[in-house]
Formats: sequence, C-alpha cells, structure tokens
Amino acid sequence: MPTYLLFDVGSTYTKGCIVDINQERILAQASALTTATTDISIGIQAVKDRMKDVLSTVKIDQTLVCSSAKGGLKMIAVGLVPDLTLKAATLACFSAGAKVIQAFSFMLNDQEIKQIEDSGCDLLLLTGGTDGGNRDVVLHNASKLSKLNRKFPVVYAGNKSCQDEVKDILTKCGFEVTCCPNVMPVYGVLEVEECRDKIRDLFLSTIVKAKGLSELNSLIKEIVLPTPYSVMEALKLLSSGTKNENGIGDLMAVDIGGATTDVYSMNKQFVVKDNVGYKGLKEPLQKRSVEGDLGVRFNAHSVYELKSDEVDDDGMKDYVQKIEEGKIDSFDTEKDSRLAAWCCEIACQRHAGRMETSYTPMGVGYYQSGKDLRDVRILIGIGGPILHSKTPEKILKNAISQASHPEVLLPLQIDAYLDRNYVVSCLGLLASRHPDVVLRLLKRNVEKLNDE
Repeated sequence: MPTYLLFDVGSTYTKGCIVDINQERILAQASALTTATTDISIGIQAVKDRMKDVLSTVKIDQTLVCSSAKGGLKMIAVGLVPDLTLKAATLACFSAGAKVIQAFSFMLNDQEIKQIEDSGCDLLLLTGGTDGGNRDVVLHNASKLSKLNRKFPVVYAGNKSCQDEVKDILTKCGFEVTCCPNVMPVYGVLEVEECRDKIRDLFLSTIVKAKGLSELNSLIKEIVLPTPYSVMEALKLLSSGTKNENGIGDLMAVDIGGATTDVYSMNKQFVVKDNVGYKGLKEPLQKRSVEGDLGVRFNAHSVYELKSDEVDDDGMKDYVQKIEEGKIDSFDTEKDSRLAAWCCEIACQRHAGRMETSYTPMGVGYYQSGKDLRDVRILIGIGGPILHSKTPEKILKNAISQASHPEVLLPLQIDAYLDRNYVVSCLGLLASRHPDVVLRLLKRNVEKLNDE
C-alpha cells in the first residue's frame, strides 16, 4: 500500500501531511506561509523541510496537491432566469470548488460585458434554457461574449438545441469552448455532475498553468483538485461512508478564511416536511456555497459593516480599519473570534433554505425554498480563525437557528466538531483512491468539542 505526501496550497498557508495507507496513519504534519507572490514552490519546500525527519525514513510513492492559491478558481456564471438556470450554473461552479465572482441573468448588456472584461475571471460558465427551450437569449449572450477582447475558457451547459451555434460563435472569436450536458435539462431538474467534472479538468489543464502553479512540477507529480473540491470530497465520504464502513450521517461544515467563508451541507435525502409545498430549483444533497465578502482579514471591514448596527463597537471598528490599512501590529484573538462568529452566522443563514408563509382564502400555506437543515446535528469547523480561537464551539453555535429568524431553516441544535489538525482538505485528495482508509482517518482526526 502506498505512502503519500499531500499538500494544500492555500492563499495564506501551505499545509502538508504524510499519509501511510498501509498503517492507516498520518505520519507527519506541517504548515508554512504560502509564497504566492514569489515562487509557490518555496512554501512547499518549507513544509517539506519541517517534515524532513519523517521524510528521511519513508519512501514517498506519490505527491499530490490541492490549491486555492492566487485567488483559487474564479468563475463567472451566466444564465437565463435567476432562480432557475442561473442558480443551477452557480451551484455547478460551487460544486467544482470555484468562487463565483459575478453572476448575470437574462440578456447581457454592454455594461455587463464591460464588467466581465474587467473581472479577471479564470473561466466562464454559460447556461440558459431547458433542452429544446429558449434559444434567443442564449445566442444573444454568446454573441455579446464574442466581443470580449480578453479570452478565457468557456464552458457551455445550456440548451442543447443551440449548442453547436454557441460553440461556433465563440470559437471563431478565439475562445476555448467546452460543451457538456445542460445543468437544467428540464424545468426544476438539476444535473451538474458532468459540468463540475469539465470545470475541474479545465482547472487542471489550463488554469493551473495560467496562474503559474505549474512551477510546482519539480516538487509534485499532479495538482489534483481545487482545495474546496477536495474538502467537498472528504466531507461527502465522511457523511455517506462506503460499502464497508459507515459514515457519520448528515452534516454541515463551515470553513472560515481570510477572504471567504465556505459552507457545506451533506444530506442523505432532500427534506420537505408534510403539508409544506416547495418552490424553485431543488438544491443538491451535497451542497457548497462560498461567500466572497466574509473573511477575517481581507474582508474584515465588510463583515463588520454587516453587523455594526447590531453590536457594541468595543474597539472593533478601529481594529478592522487597521487590518484593512495593513497597519496592524498584532492580531487580537478575541476580536478575530468575533469576526469568525459573524462570518459563521451570516454564511450559514445564506446557505440554508427558507420557509415562507402564504395566506389564502383556503387557509395558511407553507412553502419551502432551498434545503431544510433543521434536523442536522453535526457541524464541523474548518479553517485557521476557528482552529486558533480559544472558543471554537462558541463560534460554531452561531450556525444554530435563531428565534428571531424562524424562517431560516438552520439546525435547531448542534454537536460541534473541529478539524483540529487541518487535514480534511489534504485527505480529500485520497477520497476516491482509498475511501475506506480515508474515512477511518477522517473519523479519528475530526474532534468532537461538546462532549456531554
């Protein structure tokens, strides 16, 4: 059985670990600052140096890495109706481990084309129309995109009836176009798996090179996944288990970073309570959302502005101002924990579904949109702001449903867990190769905080 050297190259820190599959052990772990502004391989080498005592005694069979450095995978989603094809496109991007930096619906106009031109995106996902449905808007948007000066890969996952025309319009203007099945082939049906895989392939073949990450080739054999995709694979395995090993069941996870906050929910079945109707597109059982305005460093000011009307200042305004201006001498763990708690609260509220009340002559009706997470008990905290906090459980409790917002379908109570050794992202690299072993390693390394 092989021994792996695994890395997660993040925007701030590079984490590494050595995993012996035969012994089912993590032999060593280390981290160092990511050197994205100079040469990413320097940060990788620093992590290796910190594990050199173990590396000198074992034979590494393969080195694998996931990465969110240099901004991660930045995507733009273009769809038709905001709550249908655009939402399907956005969910496809999130499931592929991307950060959606802009999203556009209906017919693109000149101002929106200018925004796309200036966005710095890595990849664009173009959708619209069910199969055999609307063609006009899709062809209009393809024609508008063809006028862009900047070229980047485009994935088309819309109405198959105009797939050939869309590809012809864009390829003639110098775009690399990849076509895959419609993310919403019929009304209300979400099919993102093939689109997700195409996005991942493009990340590996094109975007890794464009971001300069191919300079890692001297140290590693393969960049396998964007980091959020790797985390997603690990959490899916931990939740669902394998045919030989039980998972831990439905769960949520919150990954708080310096610039973004990711929320994951893994469910065995889609929950709609009795006597409740459903409206909109049914979301995937394995869902990821990413909030680009929530983070404890680069977006600390944005987080504070969202909560400033609800809390006493207590020096927070000056603190986030210093972070924004780069004038901070030392970081305040307590204030960082407050920022992390706000990130957790806002991101989880945005991730969860909603319950709407409708009053009709026939009586009161209830309609759900999104996922009902009220029965989920397990919540896993991931990321430095939670890991380094003195009160990680207090941060995670902000994901619990609030009496002031009963319409938000968040957990009614939680059992809090922590990725104490920061291994979830690295172990996700091996989830499909050695699922039974990885599942057991995840169970041992995800620590329960609120033992009763």
